[in-house]
Amino acid sequence: MSRRPAWLVGAVLVTAALASGFAAAQAALPAGALVYGAPVAPPPAERWASDPGDGVYYQVFVRSFQDSDGDGVGDLRGLTARLPYLAGLGITGLWLTPIHPSPSYHGYDVTDYRSVHPELGTMGDFLSFVSAAHRHGMRVVLDLVVNHSSDRHPWFVAARAGDPRFRDWYRFERDPEPLIGTLGGSAWHDAGDGTRYLGLFVAGMPDLDHRNPEVVEAMLDVAAFWLDLGVDGFRIDAIQHVVEGEDGTVANAPANFAWVAEFGARLRERHPGAFLVGETWTSTPTIAAYHRDAGLDMSFDYPLWRALLGALQARSAIDLRAQLALNADAYPEGARRGTFVSNHDQQRPASLLSPLRPNPARAALLGRLLLALPGTPFVYYGEELGMPNGSGDDDRQKRTPMRWTATEDGGFSDAAPWFPPSTTDPAISVAAQAGDPASVLEAYRSAIALRAAHPALARGGATAPRDLPGAALAVWRTLEGEAPVLVLANLSNRDLEVDAAQLAAPGADPGDLAPLDGLGFDGDGPGVWSLPANTLRLLGPAR
Repeated sequence: MSRRPAWLVGAVLVTAALASGFAAAQAALPAGALVYGAPVAPPPAERWASDPGDGVYYQVFVRSFQDSDGDGVGDLRGLTARLPYLAGLGITGLWLTPIHPSPSYHGYDVTDYRSVHPELGTMGDFLSFVSAAHRHGMRVVLDLVVNHSSDRHPWFVAARAGDPRFRDWYRFERDPEPLIGTLGGSAWHDAGDGTRYLGLFVAGMPDLDHRNPEVVEAMLDVAAFWLDLGVDGFRIDAIQHVVEGEDGTVANAPANFAWVAEFGARLRERHPGAFLVGETWTSTPTIAAYHRDAGLDMSFDYPLWRALLGALQARSAIDLRAQLALNADAYPEGARRGTFVSNHDQQRPASLLSPLRPNPARAALLGRLLLALPGTPFVYYGEELGMPNGSGDDDRQKRTPMRWTATEDGGFSDAAPWFPPSTTDPAISVAAQAGDPASVLEAYRSAIALRAAHPALARGGATAPRDLPGAALAVWRTLEGEAPVLVLANLSNRDLEVDAAQLAAPGADPGDLAPLDGLGFDGDGPGVWSLPANTLRLLGPAR
């Protein structure tokens, strides 16, 4: 039998995928088949020797990162051009918020799960980006919006028009039991035909019904499509809401845990090494249950996020120590937890902690804490500069253009940006901060490098002595077979001294320690460590 040309193989694949599902179409093709002209990628386990929980990830809102074509909108080519910057920062993974076609700027109401939004680029641009990211040693994680689609998605358009197959992909009811949506108000919306459909978020985001096996298969096919293109994993949006309970529970129902377990297992069965990180915006015991009972690969530690910001706001480590102790007890061994201090849904810390004027010292301290504590850190773009929110409550103010240069436009685009920058302060830019040891950027860079150099920081456990002043935090990071690291932080605006005798912890000796960065302070002395205001120090065994 003659070998089919590459362009024909690609055409057969796309046509068959649309007709009968991507997985079936892919299985029917010969080895070496192409997806959008690219060879089917090997599974992530064959690309990476490291664990996905190792390293540091960076969240990118692509629309606001870098414009490459002068239309005022960030795009995939712009992101690809900035990969050397991220590699120099020490980033080992990238999480992209939704890049698919959507009627909204944020993309969480998807109209086509197998395409790239034309404002962000082409499929060719995406493939080039993935290839370049992998060359720079970075995993690629896409946002996968499984809970709901756009009301303009062909599935929902067909369902609303009465197609019996797609009607069963959503929840339509004539007299539904009352349910409260995530934003308050009814979760049921008028379908215009005497029925109401479920949309936990807003009417424009109708919930997919994952109790229907066809829906689960469709989303597994979507995941397989992107994994075959070289993607390494997915952040599952609204993971606690995917399947509602029979009793009307809309978050963390038993059926939802079962869905997470099945979806993750089937994903890894076909693509070993692929991983899911869940938007687990809930309590510590519930997040721990997703690891223990559903085998979730990685969660997001929202309680630690609250504790970190609360500690900086109150200038007190008391509640943060308690959260670290709770985490040590609650999570099963090996549970990967994504840690963060900001993301696209939250007010930026620079504005929250210093609303009147920039405070680089506090922004740097928060970043150093994030990178010194347990978990897998996720850095939100611009956070490493102390970039603030824009003015107002609009969510777009959390997602403003990145500041590359000290110019008023920030070097984001040659045209007027899709949304105004949050600041025109020349000091809040990569150009102004690069190479300045006192800058927020260099604090992040050095903290990432120290984390990579000391396994106890990257993968070790945490014990926080409590017999300290309220504004002082001490955390022993320990890992079997590796040198321990003592994290010391002063959250107050006054200098402190800490007696080494207060730092004893099981399996850790506070005696013979030295700064890991080699820098001492005037107040250091025998058995005493000086902690200037808004400072974090890392100490290890003296060599």
